[in-house]
Amino acid sequence: MGISSRADDPSAREGRLDTLRLITRSGQFWRTFLLLAGLVIASIVSVFAAYRLLERAPPEQRLAWEITSIVNLTRSALLGSDPARRMLMLEALVREEEVRVLPLEPTDRIDTSRTTPSLRALESRLGMLLSDTTTVAGRVNDENGLWVSFDLSGDSYWLLLPARRADRQIDPTLGVIVLIAVVLASGGALAIAWFIDRPLAQLSRAIGALSRGDTPPRLKEDGPPQLARVNQQFNRMARDLADLEHDRTLGLAGISHDLRGPLTRLRIEVELASIQALQREAMVEDISRIDAIVGQFIDYARSNQPPRTRTVDTSEALTVIADRYAPDIRSGKLVLSTAIEPAVTWQGDPTDLQRLVVNLIDNAIRYASDETTGPAVVNLKLESIAQGISIDIRDRGPGIPEDRFDEALRPFARLDAARTDPGGTHPGTGLGLAIVARIVRRYGGTLTLSNAPEGGLCVHLQLPNWSHQV
Repeated sequence: MGISSRADDPSAREGRLDTLRLITRSGQFWRTFLLLAGLVIASIVSVFAAYRLLERAPPEQRLAWEITSIVNLTRSALLGSDPARRMLMLEALVREEEVRVLPLEPTDRIDTSRTTPSLRALESRLGMLLSDTTTVAGRVNDENGLWVSFDLSGDSYWLLLPARRADRQIDPTLGVIVLIAVVLASGGALAIAWFIDRPLAQLSRAIGALSRGDTPPRLKEDGPPQLARVNQQFNRMARDLADLEHDRTLGLAGISHDLRGPLTRLRIEVELASIQALQREAMVEDISRIDAIVGQFIDYARSNQPPRTRTVDTSEALTVIADRYAPDIRSGKLVLSTAIEPAVTWQGDPTDLQRLVVNLIDNAIRYASDETTGPAVVNLKLESIAQGISIDIRDRGPGIPEDRFDEALRPFARLDAARTDPGGTHPGTGLGLAIVARIVRRYGGTLTLSNAPEGGLCVHLQLPNWSHQV
């Protein structure tokens, strides 16, 4: 999840890029899988097609020739042998060839459900080879086998062969073999695609973590040379960015901290100096403004640090934050209305929550109030949502042009056309919304800017509970 507004801000583009990277990665995986699977399956089908094309005779034809030979040999043996020895010959056929010769009776029960398409094709071929009416069945009189009828001296007989004799020639069918080959090929292609896609998936997750401001895991620098070089360059870039961010944070924090001491001493000296009250108040106000600016620098420097997660009573925390503006309310500088849902909890850093709300209310006070328009009117709303919280803050100021929403979220941005301060009455660093955007992005939440129809800026925040998997 990224930061969004009605205008296309950089954080929104960042979020869309993360989604695009995920879709592209997933698409790349399936494209690789389909390509490999298609090539392997096409090769298998081509091999089997060539086999069938070059095959001298189909399986049914070969089995028909074999059965025809057995029938002809049986006929010749029975017709040419002594009637007293025929029983011995039939017993030898059963013992040595597992072939039985049985009389065909009109009462025989033929189970047509056991007659497969292959047996029907065999029946057609045997009819042409044996030159008589031939019946082929898979089950007769409740006995399974390969039953083939033939004529002998005007009488009809059954030639019963073991079913495995037909299975050996006909089954498994070519379709079953092709199906097994396709399944195995698809599994192999899936495994190969996964091994190819896994480094890209790790790189995509690392890029997503880096775009959110998190520290990405170090990528393995072994494997294929091309991927190893990419991972090496990414690790180097992530390390350089982390060093740069650390130096910048340390510099901002150090400078801001060093300024706080002299400012405090200067304020004390001003309070004790023998000057007019109006001059003293003006100087104290200037020092307070400088101190507030220094505080914003410190907040911005710390806004990228990992949260100290705990369960926060958000309802109570926002009530306390609203109470701290009591002096501004009493002085007529602020009119604050709240709609805080009770007993709302959130997993996160309470300091981050305070920075978010305080920066937004301070911005409203700074830009939505002056001597002509009166006090700043701010509405604060808190709601519980699935796996997080929703915060809405709205003021009655001039708002921000929609085409400049993205600029307002950048650090040190000072807009000139709206919410401006040409006379210097609204001092600021341009870090208020940047701090908010940075914190929201780190939590994987959303920040939406919009202008109310009747005037004023609306800021909608959605903060999920903190998780290292965001």
